Amino acid sequence: MKITNLTTDDAALVEFGRRIADARLARQMTQAQFAQAAGVSKRTIERLEDGASTQFGNLVRCLRALDRLDGLDRLLPETPPNPIALLERHGKTRQRARPADAPDAAAPWTWGDDQ
Repeated sequence: MKITNLTTDDAALVEFGRRIADARLARQMTQAQFAQAAGVSKRTIERLEDGASTQFGNLVRCLRALDRLDGLDRLLPETPPNPIALLERHGKTRQRARPADAPDAAAPWTWGDDQ
């Protein structure tokens, strides 16, 4: 089954669980061996393969045990920064100059006809 945007959450979890189970069986691992290799409980593996929700950290551990962690990088690749973000990160080019010294505050300002 192909997982698309039209696939329900429950159906996607069941399909993902089936794929995890297929990958485990292709490596000739029992659920207990897989759980030990992933550092999770056997019950977590059972729930994952049954399509139940699990913590993301447990999923990462399972993918690592299957040598499939690089699949997450393909799933959601790093977004390259856009040019505006690069400008903000490196600072903007100055467009105006400020006077180095503050104006002389000792002499009060007067109108031209008050002189």
